[in-house]
Amino acid sequence: MAQGVFGLNKVYKRQYQNIKDDNFESWPESATYGYFAGGEVPGANACTIDRLDFSNETTSVPGTGLSQGRQDLATVSNSSYGYFAGGLTGPLDTIDRIDFSNETLSLPGDDLPQARDSLAAVSSSSYGYFGAGQAPGPNVCTIMRLDFSSETFSAPGKDLSEARRRLTAVSNSSYGYFAGGFEPPFVCTIDRIDFSSETMSIPFGAGNGLPQGRFDLATVSSSSYGYFGGGSSPPYVDTIDRLDFSNETISDISDLSQARSGLAAVSSSSYGYFGGGFTPPYVDTIDRLDFSNETVTVPGNDLPQARYRLAALSGGASYRPKGSRTYGYFGGGQPTKLTIVDRIDFSSDTFFAPGKDLSQGRQYLAATSSNSYGYFGGGRNPSVSPSNLSTVDRLDFSNDTTSDVGDLSIGRFALAACSSSSYGYFAGGRDPGSSPTYISTVDRLDFSNETLSLPDQGRSILTQGSSVVSNSSDGYFAGGYNPINTIERLDFSSETFSLPGDDLLVSRGFTAASFNNSYGYFAGGRSPSYKSTVDRLDFSNGTMTPGNDLSQARSHFAAVENNSDGYFAGGGEGASRPCTIDRLDFSSETMSTPFGAGNGLPAGNNGFAAVSN
Repeated sequence: MAQGVFGLNKVYKRQYQNIKDDNFESWPESATYGYFAGGEVPGANACTIDRLDFSNETTSVPGTGLSQGRQDLATVSNSSYGYFAGGLTGPLDTIDRIDFSNETLSLPGDDLPQARDSLAAVSSSSYGYFGAGQAPGPNVCTIMRLDFSSETFSAPGKDLSEARRRLTAVSNSSYGYFAGGFEPPFVCTIDRIDFSSETMSIPFGAGNGLPQGRFDLATVSSSSYGYFGGGSSPPYVDTIDRLDFSNETISDISDLSQARSGLAAVSSSSYGYFGGGFTPPYVDTIDRLDFSNETVTVPGNDLPQARYRLAALSGGASYRPKGSRTYGYFGGGQPTKLTIVDRIDFSSDTFFAPGKDLSQGRQYLAATSSNSYGYFGGGRNPSVSPSNLSTVDRLDFSNDTTSDVGDLSIGRFALAACSSSSYGYFAGGRDPGSSPTYISTVDRLDFSNETLSLPDQGRSILTQGSSVVSNSSDGYFAGGYNPINTIERLDFSSETFSLPGDDLLVSRGFTAASFNNSYGYFAGGRSPSYKSTVDRLDFSNGTMTPGNDLSQARSHFAAVENNSDGYFAGGGEGASRPCTIDRLDFSSETMSTPFGAGNGLPAGNNGFAAVSN
């Protein structure tokens, strides 16, 4: 069942809860870096990209730059990539793409349908929207839409209320706001795009929005507010105006350290950073807006090069759904470890048993997580009757305690689980007492109130022993037993399943899966012999390619991941239960055994499940 369209007050409440829970699946504030790109320097257009590290507020030049120098460009981003589009030497239609996982720049090949500069852009979870600007000749009002999944462009047919250039834009999870600009004269109008329906409106009325018409301004956003800083009216402006997302009111809350136009801005979860501009002369200063008290300070680490009419976006090599991972938890498993939870510390690769076990012993269970909790659901306990379990245990990441939060709609084992930013999904599995014995049912766990329900659609495939990876928009359930290679995709926005068509390279079940923002990795499994194979799913285009193999063939094992690595642990069946952990380095895609061959888990285990926080 689709989540539907949020009212403004509901949007605010959901955003606040996302910040409170550190739940930044599709939020730019979860980034670890800000990137300032291009712009005008004295006598030339720059191609340089400067990086601001949010953790220590230092600036550096990572060594990659735009494919050509340009100014007056615009940016959009998703969890994996940032896109620098358009700009002026020309105007241009070029798009440069930065890969947040390794900070490399490339040309994806599908450029803006129309060359233009002085445009603005906003991002939803699925699309980037480039609006207005100046094409060769007059100002335009049209919007061009970039589909992040295919990196192709289309025209949704929704335009701004008036043609203009040198405007700015800001967004929350439901709406994008295009503000200000130059027609001439100077524009104060704010146009709003509803991401759910792609309809345009003017919430403040024609000719209204910003307290004063201005252009060449910049924006940042917190969970509750959008902030419009600087610009030219003229003269140059130091004002920061605040848009309250909950009620769409505008107020003047603070000022920059100096009046300037042509600046750019990035956001972390705590601060907004306004960098560069022209006052005159060219400016390298970075001003910091503290979202908690809306005060402005100058942290002292400026851009390496003064410039203006540049662009900026937030992202980073550590940009991860659900924040930064510090621990992995392995729960349940073969009979001697039915209730045990083991914790791996990613910083030191050491294990610890916190002593807070599952409320009920089980094996062949599934697990998923929100940002605050891990959830272990279903499974099998051969020593009780009925042996198929429906219980869902919650692991509190803050104190490693466990509790029972409810039951699945049906007891089952060998199921699979994944999560979006709002829900966990427990899907498929087996119940020998039912007909058919393989199950397509999907139970949905609402993270906000921990209630379990059945969405409108279940899986179309009857199987057990699938594994699953996910990005911010979809979950991919792969393989199963009797061995199949099918991948079924769950669209989180509509809660519908489809067959994207590119399947596992080898039919098998009981694999383990790990993922980062760009790729999902399905490892090992049975078909019926044990496999060491690793298949890699590219989220950007849905293609499957072979990866580097595990150190040994195995099935019925589990995987966790942190920002940089995936860990595939345990496995086997019957008396052969290895302790081995294989580590996949996401940056180089190489496999290693950091604990040594035959070592890793405190004890050999199979049929268990794992989550990371």
